[in-house]
Amino acid sequence: MEDPQDLISVYQAANTTEAYFVHNLLVDAGIAAEVTEENEPFAGLPIVPPDVLVRQADEARARAIVAEYEKEQEERAERPDWVCPKCHANVIGAFDECDVCGADRPTA
Repeated sequence: MEDPQDLISVYQAANTTEAYFVHNLLVDAGIAAEVTEENEPFAGLPIVPPDVLVRQADEARARAIVAEYEKEQEERAERPDWVCPKCHANVIGAFDECDVCGADRPTA
């Protein structure tokens, strides 16, 4: 029988920054979480991507939060590019601020 206190992976991040972002979403929701970081980087790159771990008892709630995060990321990636009203630079649709001058994305 599995122990509900055992840690299981609920998310494999692309990098440590993303792992800690998801970790913080879970912690903010009251779910204890950890990020795996046992692998020493090779030439500045991790050997394997970091995982976000939670107790097995929290798995269902954690997976729901992760699913919402992934859905939001997909929606952001699908947004159309836009033109900055301040400096007229073309900005990637996923960005909420102009990467040239820092102006906010115009509201629809």
